[in-house]
Order: sequence, then structure tokens, then C-alpha cells
Amino acid sequence: MAFVHVPGNPEPEGAEELSFEGRGGVKLRALLAPAVRSYPAGAARGSVILFTGRTEFIEKYFEVICDLQRRGFVVFCMDWRGQGLSGREQKNPLKGHFNSFDDPVGDLYAALRTVGDRLPRPHLVLAHSMGGAIALRALQTNKIAADGAVFSAPMWGIANVKGLAEDFAKFMAAIGMGGAFVPGVETRWSKQNFKKNALTHDPERYARAQGLVAADRRLALAGPTLGWVAAAIEVLETFRQPSALKHLRFPVAVMSAGEEALVDNKSHGEIVAMLPNARHETIPGARHEIMMEIDDIRDRFWTVFDEVADQVAPRVPVTA
Repeated sequence: MAFVHVPGNPEPEGAEELSFEGRGGVKLRALLAPAVRSYPAGAARGSVILFTGRTEFIEKYFEVICDLQRRGFVVFCMDWRGQGLSGREQKNPLKGHFNSFDDPVGDLYAALRTVGDRLPRPHLVLAHSMGGAIALRALQTNKIAADGAVFSAPMWGIANVKGLAEDFAKFMAAIGMGGAFVPGVETRWSKQNFKKNALTHDPERYARAQGLVAADRRLALAGPTLGWVAAAIEVLETFRQPSALKHLRFPVAVMSAGEEALVDNKSHGEIVAMLPNARHETIPGARHEIMMEIDDIRDRFWTVFDEVADQVAPRVPVTA
């Protein structure tokens, strides 16, 4: 395999593409990128473990990874099983599917055991959307150790999936129909009109993400399966168990998008209230993909990220 390239999306400096074997023999792809050589200290100030969202893949985060490298961080990022250029568990590669969210958590645990000696401490978690559920589950179950965490529009509740919809997904998964698409979702991938998107106000970043999939259709993903929804409901319920998160005492920042349409923003405040050392901020005007937004919104995101990072891994002052 090799990274997918499109104009305007440069590969992070020194990035390596790695491969691992996950649970059940699923082939997994990952990236490891060093801190840039121009960082003042001449050595990394720590590492960031980057958790991407549903349908996403490493190349979509090249800009974010470069931003992290310039801040002095080594970066590790995976394509989750069932998406990107990692292996699928369904014959139809367009189906977004997990049997359990503990599967990607286990995959990450195995990968970090392999590359852990290349990820200097302290460790920061940076997680978006579905990646926020995977990250919180990994932290909850002590599969990873972190010194701080920043969550962008985390999927700790799913908009418009309540009551009967939850019951239906659970029932269908229980009777062996979890591999079916959720009724009414897209079953194919095609380029989407920017004007109709709920992800970002930035037309160039939106077109770049669409262009990557057009350049390599193996990156394409359509709607989720009923099994994925059932697995998501199950993991979200674990977060709300008494004392489930009280051991996560490191600094946490949670950012909600003011124009959110995909995840349940109410859930962010609920989870923040369960964390011992967390702050919650809503970014007005932002759509779901805060890190892929227009520059003014991204600047607000990076301000909050830097505040957490500076608590965990203080920057080295630049000397004359």
C-alpha cells in the first residue's frame, strides 16, 4: 500500500505507512509521523494518538497531522477496521460495520504495543466523532494510557437515533441481521454537493476530502450497518455506568460544533460532568468536522488544543 495523494494535500514530513494484524486477522493500516526537524527543541515534546471518525482515513488528516508535527508532536493514526485502506469484515466494502467497539480498541492496543517505544511521553489523545467513542472506550478500559485528551464533536450520542430506532437495531443484530444497511442510508458512494453538506463551511477542505476518495475508491464508505448502530449503542451505554469514567483524571477538553447535525451535543455536557478534570466549549458557527472547518473556526480549535497540550507537554521556549 501507499498513501493516496491529491494536489493541495502534502504528505506529513517523514510519515511512515505501517501495517498490523488486528483481531480475527483483519489487516490494518496506520501512520507514524515524527515531530518536524524545525521544532525548537530538536526533539519531540510528546506524542499524539489521533482517532478519526466514521468513513474517515489517514490522508484526510494530513493537514491536521502537519499541524501537530509543527507543535513538536510525534503522531500515530490508524485506519479503523472496515474503513480507509484497512481490511473489511463485510463482503460489501462500502458497509460501515463493527461487531463491537471493543474490536477497534483491541486493534489499537495491539498496534501501540508494537510501536510504543517510538511514541515518546507524554501522550495526548485527539479524537473526532466516532473516534471519540473509540478513544473514550480505550481510556475507560485502560487499553491506552493518556496524559491529556481533546475531543472534537465526539460521538457520545447519535442525533436522531433514539427509542424505537435503538430497539430495532439491537433486535436485528441479535437475530443475525447486523450486517444489513440501516434502512434509508446511502448504499453507494458518490461525490456530494458542497451546498448540502453538514460537515464544514470550507469548500476547499471539503473538495479535498471528496477528491481523495475519487482518487482511490477503496477509501469509499457508505452508510452504517444495523450491527454498527447496535455496537455504538452498547458502547455509549457503558460510559454512563456509575463511576465508569472517574479514574480519568488528566486534563480533558471537549469541543462541540454550534451547527451540529450528526451527533448529540447534549451528550457532551453529560459526559463532561462525569469526568474529574474536563472542560466543555461550544464553537459557534462550526459544523461537525471542526478540524476541517474554515480557518477562523480551526484557530479556535487549536487554541483550546494548545491550552491542554501546554498543561501536559509544555512547549520549549524559542531562544535567540
